[in-house]
Amino acid sequence: MIRLWFFGTPTLAAAVLDDIVAHSQFEVVFVVTNPDKPFGRDQVMKPSPVKESALAHNISVLQPQKIRWNTEFLDTIRSYNCDYFIVVAYGKILPLELLEIPTKMCINIHGSILPAYRGASPIQESLLSGDSETGVTIMQMSEWMDEGDVLKIRTIPIDTWETSGTLFEKFAQVSWPTLLDALLELEHGGITPLPQDHAQATYCKKIEKENGLVDWSKSAKEIYHMWQAYTPWPGIFTHYEGKRLLLETTNYELWITNTGEVWQVTRLEDGRIGVVCSEWVLTLEQVKLEWKKSQNIKDFVNGNQGFICSNLYTTYPWV
Repeated sequence: MIRLWFFGTPTLAAAVLDDIVAHSQFEVVFVVTNPDKPFGRDQVMKPSPVKESALAHNISVLQPQKIRWNTEFLDTIRSYNCDYFIVVAYGKILPLELLEIPTKMCINIHGSILPAYRGASPIQESLLSGDSETGVTIMQMSEWMDEGDVLKIRTIPIDTWETSGTLFEKFAQVSWPTLLDALLELEHGGITPLPQDHAQATYCKKIEKENGLVDWSKSAKEIYHMWQAYTPWPGIFTHYEGKRLLLETTNYELWITNTGEVWQVTRLEDGRIGVVCSEWVLTLEQVKLEWKKSQNIKDFVNGNQGFICSNLYTTYPWV
Protein backbone atom coordinates (compact mmCIF):
# COMPACT_ATOMS: atom_id res chain seq x y z
CA MET A 1 0.00 0.00 0.00
CA ILE A 2 1.38 3.41 -1.05
CA ARG A 3 0.60 6.04 1.59
CA LEU A 4 -0.19 9.61 0.51
CA TRP A 5 -0.91 13.03 1.92
CA PHE A 6 -3.09 15.09 -0.42
CA PHE A 7 -2.97 18.89 -0.69
CA GLY A 8 -5.65 20.65 -2.75
CA THR A 9 -8.62 23.00 -2.70
CA PRO A 10 -10.88 23.43 -5.80
CA THR A 11 -13.19 21.10 -7.72
CA LEU A 12 -10.38 20.04 -10.04
CA ALA A 13 -8.33 18.80 -7.08
CA ALA A 14 -11.36 17.05 -5.59
CA ALA A 15 -11.78 15.06 -8.81
CA VAL A 16 -8.18 13.86 -8.58
CA LEU A 17 -8.65 12.98 -4.90
CA ASP A 18 -11.72 10.89 -5.75
CA ASP A 19 -9.71 8.96 -8.35
CA ILE A 20 -6.85 8.29 -5.93
CA VAL A 21 -9.19 7.02 -3.22
CA ALA A 22 -10.84 4.65 -5.69
CA HIS A 23 -7.52 2.92 -6.49
CA SER A 24 -6.67 -0.07 -4.32
CA GLN A 25 -2.92 0.57 -4.25
CA PHE A 26 -3.14 3.93 -2.49
CA GLU A 27 -4.12 5.08 0.98
CA VAL A 28 -4.79 8.78 1.53
CA VAL A 29 -3.75 9.30 5.16
CA PHE A 30 -4.70 12.96 5.50
CA VAL A 31 -5.97 15.81 3.35
CA VAL A 32 -4.78 19.42 3.64
CA THR A 33 -6.97 22.15 2.17
CA ASN A 34 -7.66 25.86 2.62
CA PRO A 35 -9.93 27.07 5.46
CA ASP A 36 -13.67 27.36 4.91
CA LYS A 37 -14.73 30.66 3.32
CA PRO A 38 -17.90 32.79 3.55
CA PHE A 39 -20.12 32.30 0.51
CA GLY A 40 -23.13 34.06 -0.97
CA ARG A 41 -25.16 37.03 0.18
CA ASP A 42 -25.60 35.54 3.66
CA GLN A 43 -21.85 34.81 3.96
CA VAL A 44 -22.41 31.22 5.08
CA MET A 45 -19.13 29.40 5.73
CA LYS A 46 -18.53 26.91 2.92
CA PRO A 47 -15.91 24.13 2.84
CA SER A 48 -13.67 23.63 -0.17
CA PRO A 49 -14.59 20.90 -2.69
CA VAL A 50 -11.55 18.93 -1.52
CA LYS A 51 -12.74 19.04 2.09
CA GLU A 52 -16.19 17.85 1.02
CA SER A 53 -14.62 14.98 -0.91
CA ALA A 54 -12.33 14.02 1.97
CA LEU A 55 -15.15 13.94 4.51
CA ALA A 56 -17.27 11.86 2.13
CA HIS A 57 -14.42 9.32 2.08
CA ASN A 58 -13.91 9.51 5.87
CA ILE A 59 -10.45 11.04 5.49
CA SER A 60 -9.21 13.43 8.17
CA VAL A 61 -8.74 17.05 7.10
CA LEU A 62 -6.32 19.78 8.17
CA GLN A 63 -6.98 23.44 7.26
CA PRO A 64 -4.08 25.60 8.45
CA GLN A 65 -4.32 29.35 7.91
CA LYS A 66 -0.61 29.35 7.23
CA ILE A 67 2.06 26.69 6.73
CA ARG A 68 5.38 28.47 6.99
CA TRP A 69 6.63 28.56 10.60
CA ASN A 70 3.59 26.54 11.68
CA THR A 71 5.37 24.13 14.04
CA GLU A 72 2.22 22.36 15.22
CA PHE A 73 1.12 21.62 11.66
CA LEU A 74 4.55 20.37 10.59
CA ASP A 75 4.88 18.17 13.67
CA THR A 76 1.48 16.64 12.93
CA ILE A 77 2.54 15.73 9.40
CA ARG A 78 5.89 14.35 10.57
CA SER A 79 4.09 12.00 12.97
CA TYR A 80 2.75 10.00 9.99
CA ASN A 81 4.90 7.87 7.75
CA CYS A 82 3.97 8.84 4.20
CA ASP A 83 5.58 7.93 0.88
CA TYR A 84 4.39 10.87 -1.23
CA PHE A 85 2.73 14.25 -0.93
CA ILE A 86 0.39 14.94 -3.88
CA VAL A 87 -0.37 18.62 -4.51
CA VAL A 88 -3.12 19.83 -6.87
CA ALA A 89 -4.07 23.52 -6.87
CA TYR A 90 -3.65 23.85 -3.13
CA GLY A 91 -3.24 27.62 -3.17
CA LYS A 92 -0.28 28.01 -0.81
CA ILE A 93 3.48 27.76 -1.38
CA LEU A 94 4.96 24.79 0.46
CA PRO A 95 8.25 25.56 2.30
CA LEU A 96 11.30 23.34 1.94
CA GLU A 97 10.91 21.91 5.44
CA LEU A 98 7.53 20.51 4.40
CA LEU A 99 8.75 19.19 1.04
CA GLU A 100 11.40 17.14 2.82
CA ILE A 101 8.91 15.23 5.02
CA PRO A 102 7.65 12.44 2.70
CA THR A 103 9.91 9.38 2.58
CA LYS A 104 9.99 9.38 -1.22
CA MET A 105 8.84 12.55 -2.99
CA CYS A 106 6.53 15.57 -3.06
CA ILE A 107 4.68 15.69 -6.39
CA ASN A 108 2.70 18.50 -8.00
CA ILE A 109 0.19 18.30 -10.86
CA HIS A 110 0.52 21.45 -12.96
CA GLY A 111 -1.85 22.62 -15.71
CA SER A 112 0.60 23.38 -18.49
CA ILE A 113 3.53 21.91 -20.38
CA LEU A 114 6.32 23.19 -18.18
CA PRO A 115 8.36 25.36 -18.28
CA ALA A 116 5.54 27.30 -19.98
CA TYR A 117 3.11 29.16 -17.72
CA ARG A 118 4.57 28.67 -14.29
CA GLY A 119 2.29 30.19 -11.68
CA ALA A 120 -1.30 30.34 -10.51
CA SER A 121 -3.40 30.36 -13.73
CA PRO A 122 -1.75 28.19 -16.41
CA ILE A 123 -4.99 26.85 -17.90
CA GLN A 124 -6.43 30.33 -18.37
CA GLU A 125 -3.11 31.64 -19.70
CA SER A 126 -3.04 29.05 -22.48
CA LEU A 127 -6.45 30.29 -23.62
CA LEU A 128 -5.44 33.95 -23.37
CA SER A 129 -2.48 33.16 -25.60
CA GLY A 130 -4.61 31.42 -28.20
CA ASP A 131 -2.71 28.13 -27.92
CA SER A 132 -3.89 25.07 -29.85
CA GLU A 133 -2.79 22.69 -27.10
CA THR A 134 -1.73 22.61 -23.49
CA GLY A 135 -1.08 19.73 -21.13
CA VAL A 136 -0.61 18.34 -17.66
CA THR A 137 2.84 18.10 -16.10
CA ILE A 138 3.62 15.78 -13.20
CA MET A 139 6.64 17.27 -11.47
CA GLN A 140 8.84 16.77 -8.45
CA MET A 141 8.37 19.80 -6.24
CA SER A 142 11.20 22.10 -5.26
CA GLU A 143 11.20 25.14 -3.00
CA TRP A 144 10.83 27.42 -6.05
CA MET A 145 7.50 27.90 -7.82
CA ASP A 146 6.98 25.24 -10.51
CA GLU A 147 10.72 24.80 -11.11
CA GLY A 148 11.05 21.14 -10.11
CA ASP A 149 12.12 18.25 -12.34
CA VAL A 150 9.53 16.85 -14.74
CA LEU A 151 8.30 13.28 -14.26
CA LYS A 152 5.59 12.99 -16.91
CA ILE A 153 3.79 15.18 -19.48
CA ARG A 154 0.57 14.54 -21.36
CA THR A 155 -0.76 16.97 -23.96
CA ILE A 156 -4.36 18.24 -24.14
CA PRO A 157 -5.85 19.72 -27.36
CA ILE A 158 -7.63 23.07 -27.13
CA ASP A 159 -10.79 23.37 -29.23
CA THR A 160 -11.96 26.58 -30.92
CA TRP A 161 -14.88 27.00 -28.50
CA GLU A 162 -12.88 25.93 -25.43
CA THR A 163 -13.34 27.84 -22.19
CA SER A 164 -11.47 27.50 -18.93
CA GLY A 165 -14.48 25.57 -17.64
CA THR A 166 -14.28 22.90 -20.35
CA LEU A 167 -10.49 22.87 -20.27
CA PHE A 168 -10.50 22.27 -16.49
CA GLU A 169 -12.73 19.27 -17.15
CA LYS A 170 -10.23 17.89 -19.67
CA PHE A 171 -7.43 18.53 -17.22
CA ALA A 172 -9.28 16.63 -14.49
CA GLN A 173 -9.79 13.66 -16.81
CA VAL A 174 -6.11 13.52 -17.81
CA SER A 175 -4.52 14.33 -14.45
CA TRP A 176 -5.19 11.08 -12.62
CA PRO A 177 -4.08 8.65 -15.39
CA THR A 178 -0.89 10.70 -15.86
CA LEU A 179 -0.21 10.83 -12.11
CA LEU A 180 -0.90 7.10 -11.80
CA ASP A 181 1.59 6.28 -14.56
CA ALA A 182 4.23 8.45 -12.87
CA LEU A 183 3.68 6.94 -9.41
CA LEU A 184 3.81 3.35 -10.65
CA GLU A 185 6.93 4.04 -12.71
CA LEU A 186 8.56 5.69 -9.70
CA GLU A 187 7.75 2.66 -7.57
CA HIS A 188 9.42 0.36 -10.10
CA GLY A 189 12.38 2.62 -10.88
CA GLY A 190 11.26 3.21 -14.45
CA ILE A 191 11.28 7.00 -14.53
CA THR A 192 14.09 9.56 -14.49
CA PRO A 193 13.19 13.13 -13.45
CA LEU A 194 14.20 15.62 -16.15
CA PRO A 195 15.33 19.16 -15.25
CA GLN A 196 13.39 22.02 -16.84
CA ASP A 197 15.00 24.49 -19.21
CA HIS A 198 14.63 27.58 -17.01
CA ALA A 199 15.65 29.88 -19.88
CA GLN A 200 12.40 28.95 -21.66
CA ALA A 201 10.15 29.62 -18.67
CA THR A 202 7.08 31.86 -18.92
CA TYR A 203 4.84 32.94 -16.05
CA CYS A 204 1.23 33.72 -15.20
CA LYS A 205 -0.42 35.49 -12.28
CA LYS A 206 -3.38 34.85 -10.04
CA ILE A 207 -6.60 35.99 -11.71
CA GLU A 208 -8.61 38.72 -10.04
CA LYS A 209 -12.25 39.58 -10.68
CA GLU A 210 -11.40 42.86 -12.40
CA ASN A 211 -9.17 41.13 -14.96
CA GLY A 212 -12.38 40.52 -16.92
CA LEU A 213 -12.86 44.20 -17.82
CA VAL A 214 -12.72 44.43 -21.63
CA ASP A 215 -10.32 46.85 -23.30
CA TRP A 216 -11.93 47.61 -26.66
CA SER A 217 -8.64 48.93 -28.04
CA LYS A 218 -7.60 45.27 -28.34
CA SER A 219 -8.51 43.16 -31.35
CA ALA A 220 -11.72 41.14 -31.39
CA LYS A 221 -9.63 37.96 -31.45
CA GLU A 222 -7.77 38.98 -28.28
CA ILE A 223 -11.04 39.78 -26.50
CA TYR A 224 -12.49 36.45 -27.62
CA HIS A 225 -9.49 34.71 -26.04
CA MET A 226 -10.28 36.68 -22.88
CA TRP A 227 -13.81 35.29 -23.00
CA GLN A 228 -12.40 31.79 -23.34
CA ALA A 229 -9.99 32.22 -20.44
CA TYR A 230 -12.40 33.95 -18.04
CA THR A 231 -15.48 31.78 -18.61
CA PRO A 232 -17.05 30.83 -16.27
CA TRP A 233 -15.06 33.02 -13.83
CA PRO A 234 -14.62 35.94 -13.54
CA GLY A 235 -16.33 36.46 -16.91
CA ILE A 236 -15.63 39.35 -19.27
CA PHE A 237 -17.60 42.55 -18.92
CA THR A 238 -17.95 46.14 -20.06
CA HIS A 239 -20.21 48.97 -18.89
CA TYR A 240 -23.45 50.20 -20.39
CA GLU A 241 -25.33 53.17 -18.93
CA GLY A 242 -23.27 52.98 -15.76
CA LYS A 243 -23.96 49.28 -15.14
CA ARG A 244 -21.76 46.25 -15.58
CA LEU A 245 -22.66 44.28 -18.71
CA LEU A 246 -21.43 40.69 -18.63
CA LEU A 247 -20.66 39.29 -22.10
CA GLU A 248 -21.65 35.67 -21.49
CA THR A 249 -21.22 34.32 -25.03
CA THR A 250 -19.22 35.97 -27.79
CA ASN A 251 -17.44 35.27 -31.06
CA TYR A 252 -15.40 37.31 -33.49
CA GLU A 253 -15.33 37.97 -37.22
CA LEU A 254 -12.07 38.55 -39.07
CA TRP A 255 -13.69 39.37 -42.39
CA ILE A 256 -15.79 42.33 -41.26
CA THR A 257 -14.39 45.76 -42.03
CA ASN A 258 -14.75 48.13 -39.10
CA THR A 259 -17.50 50.63 -39.88
CA GLY A 260 -17.62 52.62 -36.66
CA GLU A 261 -15.59 53.94 -33.78
CA VAL A 262 -13.70 51.55 -31.55
CA TRP A 263 -15.99 50.35 -28.72
CA GLN A 264 -19.17 51.29 -30.66
CA VAL A 265 -22.06 48.79 -30.82
CA THR A 266 -23.10 48.05 -34.39
CA ARG A 267 -25.67 45.97 -36.26
CA LEU A 268 -24.05 43.82 -38.95
CA GLU A 269 -25.51 43.27 -42.40
CA ASP A 270 -26.79 39.81 -41.44
CA GLY A 271 -28.57 41.22 -38.37
CA ARG A 272 -26.06 40.14 -35.73
CA ILE A 273 -24.91 42.57 -33.06
CA GLY A 274 -21.25 43.34 -32.57
CA VAL A 275 -18.79 45.76 -31.01
CA VAL A 276 -16.11 47.46 -33.09
CA CYS A 277 -12.62 46.66 -31.79
CA SER A 278 -9.19 47.92 -32.85
CA GLU A 279 -9.26 45.06 -35.35
CA TRP A 280 -12.39 43.25 -36.51
CA VAL A 281 -15.70 42.95 -34.69
CA LEU A 282 -16.63 41.04 -31.53
CA THR A 283 -20.11 39.59 -31.97
CA LEU A 284 -22.41 39.31 -28.96
CA GLU A 285 -24.73 36.34 -28.44
CA GLN A 286 -25.68 36.25 -24.75
CA VAL A 287 -25.37 39.08 -22.23
CA LYS A 288 -26.39 39.91 -18.68
CA LEU A 289 -26.84 43.44 -17.38
CA GLU A 290 -26.09 44.01 -13.71
CA TRP A 291 -29.03 42.96 -11.49
CA LYS A 292 -30.92 41.63 -14.52
CA LYS A 293 -31.44 38.15 -15.96
CA SER A 294 -29.33 36.65 -18.72
CA GLN A 295 -30.68 37.40 -22.23
CA ASN A 296 -29.82 36.58 -25.80
CA ILE A 297 -28.59 39.69 -27.56
CA LYS A 298 -31.72 40.21 -29.69
CA ASP A 299 -33.98 40.27 -26.62
CA PHE A 300 -31.54 42.58 -24.86
CA VAL A 301 -31.55 45.02 -27.81
CA ASN A 302 -35.35 44.95 -27.97
CA GLY A 303 -35.46 46.03 -24.33
CA ASN A 304 -32.63 48.56 -24.65
CA GLN A 305 -33.31 50.51 -27.84
CA GLY A 306 -30.36 52.83 -27.27
CA PHE A 307 -27.84 49.99 -27.24
CA ILE A 308 -27.16 50.04 -31.00
CA CYS A 309 -24.63 52.80 -31.83
CA SER A 310 -23.86 53.33 -28.13
CA ASN A 311 -20.27 53.39 -26.91
CA LEU A 312 -19.09 50.81 -24.40
CA TYR A 313 -16.51 51.85 -21.86
CA THR A 314 -12.89 50.75 -22.18
CA THR A 315 -12.40 51.71 -18.52
CA TYR A 316 -14.81 52.28 -15.69
CA PRO A 317 -17.29 55.05 -16.59
CA TRP A 318 -16.47 57.00 -13.44
CA VAL A 319 -12.69 57.03 -14.04
